[in-house]
Amino acid sequence: MNNNVKISPQQLFCVLMLSRLSAEIVYPRTSSGTASESALALLISEAVRFLLALPIIIYSFGGDNFHRAVWKKNKFFGWAGAVAAAILLVMAAAHTLFNTAQFSVKSIRNGGAMWILLIIAAAFAVYAAVMGVEALARTSSIVLIGAGIVTVAVMLCSITQIGAESFAAMDEESDFANLIVDVINRLIRGGDYLIFAALLPYVNTDKTTTRARCVLLFALFSAIGTLGVLAVNCLVLRQMYGLCEYPILAVASLSDITFFKRLDGILAAFWALSAAIRAGLMLVSAKCAVVTVFRAQNPPIESEVAQ
Repeated sequence: MNNNVKISPQQLFCVLMLSRLSAEIVYPRTSSGTASESALALLISEAVRFLLALPIIIYSFGGDNFHRAVWKKNKFFGWAGAVAAAILLVMAAAHTLFNTAQFSVKSIRNGGAMWILLIIAAAFAVYAAVMGVEALARTSSIVLIGAGIVTVAVMLCSITQIGAESFAAMDEESDFANLIVDVINRLIRGGDYLIFAALLPYVNTDKTTTRARCVLLFALFSAIGTLGVLAVNCLVLRQMYGLCEYPILAVASLSDITFFKRLDGILAAFWALSAAIRAGLMLVSAKCAVVTVFRAQNPPIESEVAQ
C-alpha cells in the first residue's frame, strides 16, 4: 500500500455513511416489532457505539492515529489492538457478505442460489479491497449519492401512505426483552468507527481537528439518517412493519406512483452494491490497521519515501 495514498475528509465521511446506511438497509429487521422499541434501540446502540469509540475520537482530535498512539505507549498493546481490530473487521466483512447475499436472493433474484451470490459478493469485496483506499473512497462517494437519491425518491412518493395513528397503533404490545435483543443485534452491525481508525492516517488535511470533526459529524448524521429511514418505514407500514423482513423494500412496493413501484429493484441493487463495498472497506481497513503499526515500528527510509 502506497504511503502517499490520501483521501479527503469529505470522502472519509461518505465512506462511513455508506457503511452505516448499507447495514441498516441490507441487514434484516431486528427483533423489535414496535415503533418506539425500534427507535429507542437504534438510539441506544448509536450512543453505545459512540461511547466505545471515544478513545479513537479523542486521539483523532490530537491528530494522531489510535493504533499508532497506543503502540507508542506500549508496543505489545499497540500490536494486540491493531490485530484485534483487523480480526473484528474481517468478521464484520464476512457477516456483511452473508447478509448481502441473503438480501440479494430475496429482493433482486428471488429463488436464486444464495451461495452463488455470496461468492459473487465476496469476489467483489476482495476486488474492492485490492483497488485500495483512494479508489474505494471515490467509488463510495458516487454510490452513496446514487443510493441516496433513489431512497429519498421512494420515501417521497410514499408520503401519501403515512397515517397519523401509525406509532400509536404499533405500540399496543411492547416487550422489554425484545428491546435488549434489538440493541445487541444493532451493536453487532457496527465496525464503522474501526474503519475510521484504520483510514485516519490516509486523510489529507493539515488541520488536526478536521479529522475529529469528520467522525463527530458522522456520529450525528448516522443517527439522523438511520432514524429517518426507520421513521418512514414505521409510518408507512404501520402494523405491517413487524411482519416485514426488509421494511424499506416493502415501502418501495407500496409507493402510489406507478413509475416508482419499479424502483424497489433499483433500490435493492444500489444497497446490495453498497453493502459489498462496505465489506471491501472493512477488508482494506483491516489491512490498514496492521500496516499503520508496522510502519510505526519500521519507518521507511528516505530513499523509499522519495520513490
